[in-house]
Amino acid sequence: MRKLFMRLLVVSTLLLTAGCSHAANTKDKSSTVSPTKVEKPSRVSDSDAKGSDTKQWPTVQWSTSTPEEQGLDSKFLSDADKKIHDNYPNVYSFLVVRHGYLVYEKYYQGSSSKSYNQVYSVTKSVMSALTGIAIREKYITSVDQKISDFLPDYFKNIDDVNKKNITLYNALTMTGGLEPIDKNYYAYASSADWLEYALKTPLINKPGEQFAYNTGLPHFLSAIITNTSKMSTLDFANQYLFSQIGISVDKWEMDQHGYYGGGAGLYMKPEDMARFGYLYLNNGLWDGKQIIPKEWVSESTKKHIEADTKRDYGYLFWLQDINDKVHSKTYSTISADGYGGQKIVIIPDLDMVVVITANSQSSSKDNSGDEEIIWDYVLPAVQ
Repeated sequence: MRKLFMRLLVVSTLLLTAGCSHAANTKDKSSTVSPTKVEKPSRVSDSDAKGSDTKQWPTVQWSTSTPEEQGLDSKFLSDADKKIHDNYPNVYSFLVVRHGYLVYEKYYQGSSSKSYNQVYSVTKSVMSALTGIAIREKYITSVDQKISDFLPDYFKNIDDVNKKNITLYNALTMTGGLEPIDKNYYAYASSADWLEYALKTPLINKPGEQFAYNTGLPHFLSAIITNTSKMSTLDFANQYLFSQIGISVDKWEMDQHGYYGGGAGLYMKPEDMARFGYLYLNNGLWDGKQIIPKEWVSESTKKHIEADTKRDYGYLFWLQDINDKVHSKTYSTISADGYGGQKIVIIPDLDMVVVITANSQSSSKDNSGDEEIIWDYVLPAVQ
C-alpha cells in the first residue's frame, strides 16, 4: 500500500509540474456526427479503398522496408538515433511507419518490441475511437446527449444545472467547464470514486465556452460505454477495435467501481501504438473493413476548439501544424499525446506515423521535448 501511495504521489507531483491545464476561446460547433449516418462496419472493395492494392496491413506483423525504399533518407534517422543516445535517456522507443511499412524501429534503456508502456493520455484518443464505435453500434445516440442522462445517480445531489448540461461533446473536446482534476491528480487517483470526484470539482466555465484540459472528463465516456453496452470498456475495445487490427492489451488501470480509466491508464506496445495511428491514417479503414466510421475519424481530427497558441483540439486528439525547416514546408499533424513523452503522431500528407515512448519520470538532458526528434530529424528525412 505504501508503494502504491508513493507511486501516485510521484505521478501527481510530475503532473502538476507539467501543467496540463490550458484555456482558450471556443470555436463554434458547426457540425457533429449524426447517428443516422454512422454505418455498421463493412467490407470495402479494393477498388473503393485508396491504394488498397499496395497497402500493407500489419494485423499480425509489420512489413519492413528500408527508409530509402519509402522515400526517406536513412542518414537523418541515424542522426536521430544518435541524438536519442546522446540527449534522451528517457526515450524507450522510436518507430517510423511510411506507406504502410515499418522503416525504422529502435529501442532503448532495455526496452523491446514486447515491452508494454503506460501511455497515459494516449488513452483519451482510444476513448475517442470507442465513442465513435459506440455511436455506430447504437449504444449512444449522439455526442449532444447529456452525461447526466447516462449516469443519473451521480447527478441526484447536483443542483447546478450547468453541470447537468455537460454533454459527451464537452467531454470529447475538453469543454466541460469543470475545474481540471489534473490540478491534484493524486487526490483524484486515490479517491474512492473517480466520477464523483471529477463531478464535484467547481464549475469554472459554462460548458462549451472554454478549453480546459481535464483527465476526469473522458472517464465519463468509459463509464457510459460500460453501462450502455453491458461490457467492460476493455471487452468492448477488444471486440470492436483491438482484435480487429492486431492490438493486444494485458493491462488497463481501473477505478474502484470497475470502470477502466478513460483519461489514462492504458498500457500499449509501441508497434500497437503504430497500428492505432495507422488506422487513423487510413480514415478508420483496415484491410477492407471500416473499423471506425470514416465520418467519425474526420470529425475527430478536425478543429473544434483552440487549445493554446500552437495547438488545436479535436475529439481527444491534438492538432498542430509543424515546420520542416530544412525544406521550408509545413505539415498538419494529428497526435495522441501522453504524459511524459508518449506519442503517436500522424502526418497524413506524408503518409506517415511516428511513435515515441518514454520514461515519464525522467527527461532529456537539455529538457527538450521528444517531439523535437520528429521536427528536427524525421521531417527533414523526407526526400
